[in-house]
Amino acid sequence: MVRKTEHVSELETVDRLGPLKAYLKDEDDRVSAVMAKLQACYIESERDDAVGEQVTRLIRNALKKRYPKRPEGDENRRAGVGFVVVGGSGSGKTAALERVLVDHPAFPGYGIEGSGCVFVTVLVPSPCTLTQLGDATLEALGYDTEKPLRENEAWKRVRKLLRRKRVMFLHFDDVHNVLQNAHDREIKKIQATFRNLMISRVWPVQLVLSGIQETLLIFQKDRQLKRRLKYVMFDDLVAADDAAWIGDAMKDFAEAAGLKYVERAGSTIVDRLIHAAAYQFGLVFEILLDAIEVAVTAKSKTFGIDHLIEAYAERTAQPDELNVFASPGWQTIDPSIIFEKENEQVEKSAKKPVRKSEPRRYDR
Repeated sequence: MVRKTEHVSELETVDRLGPLKAYLKDEDDRVSAVMAKLQACYIESERDDAVGEQVTRLIRNALKKRYPKRPEGDENRRAGVGFVVVGGSGSGKTAALERVLVDHPAFPGYGIEGSGCVFVTVLVPSPCTLTQLGDATLEALGYDTEKPLRENEAWKRVRKLLRRKRVMFLHFDDVHNVLQNAHDREIKKIQATFRNLMISRVWPVQLVLSGIQETLLIFQKDRQLKRRLKYVMFDDLVAADDAAWIGDAMKDFAEAAGLKYVERAGSTIVDRLIHAAAYQFGLVFEILLDAIEVAVTAKSKTFGIDHLIEAYAERTAQPDELNVFASPGWQTIDPSIIFEKENEQVEKSAKKPVRKSEPRRYDR
């Protein structure tokens, strides 16, 4: 006897979240509430100002006419310009860009599929070829790319879809992924692709690129790109210059979580934190929030280096002798190697825009 199956529409009415919510204890809700409060905080810096200024520059250029005496129109738009955000992995490039864009009055609906926003971000997969980048761009523009396209066809459709969707600003995040293992000929094709997006007579776009140091070197080698692109550098932290404000921020975050900050004599907790984060702005606060979550989960009333030791161990799976917060010889440990391995093991998923958060500013 053949049994009839339920219609998909009937299955979709099943409450799949109920059991998950029921599983969570009140204690889990308490921890989640505290961490959500902290994650909603954003540390502002001069870098945010620099990114904001470059975005404004792009908006101004997008509104300029190629021929000033002729009326506005698709055929009378000036060639695009762009900027590159350059910094180490974990420096906070993506968060800074999202912070500027998600609440920007010129880009309503940024990051929301189907919103019609004129600014679109493409997360460059790793590893990536120029063909795969074309497919990723089409997907970000809402085009179904289940069937692989040839490189030329993919980028031809990208250009058509940019105009049809009226997308005037295009951001490639982690653009260094398309440069990995690219030979000289491939690099020239990549440079030409980005250049042609900006100088197109049919539909020029304003271009934003973000990536690690190699990104800067590649685009500075192309004369036309060098002329059209400006750069925002996310420099590494310097303990002598940045320890004071990071220490203040650590105390503020601990207090916001309901914890009393306690520093053990001689623990050099801030210097260790900066070193553990490989001197990257964003990683400092990722590690800090991990440690605060350890303290909150344990119902501790204080926050100190023991929580950082535990959080770092959980994050890196390294023994005490390679734990920056536990080892007496912490200054000889190279945390960048640890995080490189971590990044290789975790496949990056598409980033979502950060929610509106409470900004905090510290003197740097």
